[in-house]
Amino acid sequence: MKRTLLPALILTFAINVTAQVPERTTVLAGAERAFEKASKTNSGPAPGCAVGVSLNGETVFEKAFGLAEMEHSISNTPQTIFESGSVAKQFTAAALVLLEKDGKLKIDDDVRKYIPELPEYGKPITIRHILTHTAGLRDWGSVMQLTGVGRGDRVVNQAIALDVIYRQKYLDFVPGAEYSYSNSGYQLAAEIVERVSKQKFGEFVSERIFKPLGMTKSSWRDEYRRLVPGRAQGYSKAGPNAPWMLNMPFMNVIGNGGMLTTAGDWLKWNAALDAKTFGEPFVAAMETQGILNDGRKISYALGLNVDSEKGIKQVTHSGGTAGYQTFLARFPDRRVSVAALCNGFPPSAGDIVYGVFDEVFGPFPEPAKVETVAVAEDQLRKYAGVWRNDVTRNANPIVLDKGELKLNGGPLKPLAAGLFMLGDRKLTFNDGTPVTANIANSDGSVTRLTLVSEWKPTASDLSEFSGDWYSEEAQAKFAIAVEGDKAFIKQAPSMKMPLQPLSYKDHLAAQGFVVWVTRDASGKIDRLHVGGSRMRDMYFSRVN
Repeated sequence: MKRTLLPALILTFAINVTAQVPERTTVLAGAERAFEKASKTNSGPAPGCAVGVSLNGETVFEKAFGLAEMEHSISNTPQTIFESGSVAKQFTAAALVLLEKDGKLKIDDDVRKYIPELPEYGKPITIRHILTHTAGLRDWGSVMQLTGVGRGDRVVNQAIALDVIYRQKYLDFVPGAEYSYSNSGYQLAAEIVERVSKQKFGEFVSERIFKPLGMTKSSWRDEYRRLVPGRAQGYSKAGPNAPWMLNMPFMNVIGNGGMLTTAGDWLKWNAALDAKTFGEPFVAAMETQGILNDGRKISYALGLNVDSEKGIKQVTHSGGTAGYQTFLARFPDRRVSVAALCNGFPPSAGDIVYGVFDEVFGPFPEPAKVETVAVAEDQLRKYAGVWRNDVTRNANPIVLDKGELKLNGGPLKPLAAGLFMLGDRKLTFNDGTPVTANIANSDGSVTRLTLVSEWKPTASDLSEFSGDWYSEEAQAKFAIAVEGDKAFIKQAPSMKMPLQPLSYKDHLAAQGFVVWVTRDASGKIDRLHVGGSRMRDMYFSRVN
């Protein structure tokens, strides 16, 4: 009985898998519809994108639109070379997996085994930590921004980026405790590749990945002045009606990004992953998702996001640097890959990829409607106010608008007393002291908000922040000056940035950063802090 049943089960499984793979005509027609929609996003002379789609490892669709070079009206083509942005991270991770396959390192080794210059932080940071963004490292670009001359304002090389990383005495969190995207880990990863392989990073990746796969258009921007025939220039504009302007990366920093490539070359890489060209263990290692100290699995693996979209498994990564933005997706169960590389915005590279996804795999059933309940306005009103994110310290206003609560403009749909839906996430209010709100995220993490009392600082309150402040870790110095009832950050040679008081005591905001102070037992300010999404708490001391 068993001898006849097993082949039948195998045959049934094969039929089911095959049935999931779309027909070539379906893929071509869907890609064409999505491409036509995207190509109409910009009117008049504008940058654009190259789009590629593969089926069963074969490129079946390649088209481009817009201008690669606006000054001479040179069009993008399917062979145009673009900047990768962070999609390059998977190639850096792949280099380390290949070195592990060679027996030269282990992904779970302590990073300091190879880079002793990295400070000791009490608990080891492993290579897996840096590749899954769970190391707690501050992002070196965010740290540099505090100097007033960030990564886009001066020429930066690997040595400068690594020096910033080595100088950090503190982490954002204990290694393995959380996920927080940071380019710093991938600078360390590229350095490990060089030290272990005894080759330049770009040479190693070219020799072990690009050349074997025939990725003849791919290279690394290790010298930003190098001429790259067929490269699209990057562009951006300050607003919908503003003119396009050049926006190119002038850095010699690679590993976290810096890959120059085409849609066709990316599809060759995805085809190799589908075909297990480097072996089954290689792909399994690349797609092994990070696991936090509390046992929670995150979607980020080794330079790749592994999750699902509308019930279909996807392996993806997005990228963006200067005027470029990109997206690479692989849907392994359907044997389809989509690559989009753009040299301006709009359109969005991610929107193009998911436009192809919807056209090829759709239509999809409508999501189930959330059954809401009626809540009296006086009950809703008690939640209106300003809520502080307990990790980032940024302000999150909740307003009552025509009988509906909105958090940062997004509607809160009531399910029960104190329980609401925020999009596809549940938000629970806790009426304790203080009043808090917990947002349950899809990765199992919880975002905690605290309702805070309103703070309206006087000129005298703001004057306590006045003076010169310095951070050794950031190598940054600035002054806070108060003019009337307004506060400003001043930084040489000519920067003067307004500091906007937040709605809770001792907190100010400036261009994506939150500035706050801590006080000693007497109530006197003893330290100033600056935090952002990729650098949570940088300490500054007052300069006498």
